[in-house]
Amino acid sequence: MSPKPVPQTPVHKPFQEFPVATIEQLVNQLERDGEGIDVLTVGGVLHLTCGNPLENILVQTDAVKHVPGDLLAIYQYCKGCKIAVRVL
Repeated sequence: MSPKPVPQTPVHKPFQEFPVATIEQLVNQLERDGEGIDVLTVGGVLHLTCGNPLENILVQTDAVKHVPGDLLAIYQYCKGCKIAVRVL
């Protein structure tokens, strides 16, 4: 039996900021890169530029099972500035 292929990591480089109209648009783009996406609002973490809360988007191989080592990337999104950044 051959091993399961490892999904490709998203194309954004770490700490690369880029404009995104909505978080849904970012999630749709990232779903092509990973099999599971979790979107979490980070309580108490505000975007320094505008003061709006940041949302974390976790790109994983499987968002349901949460298998160790399945995290492909983490993004943060500010809906006030409509900016996303890959942080891992």
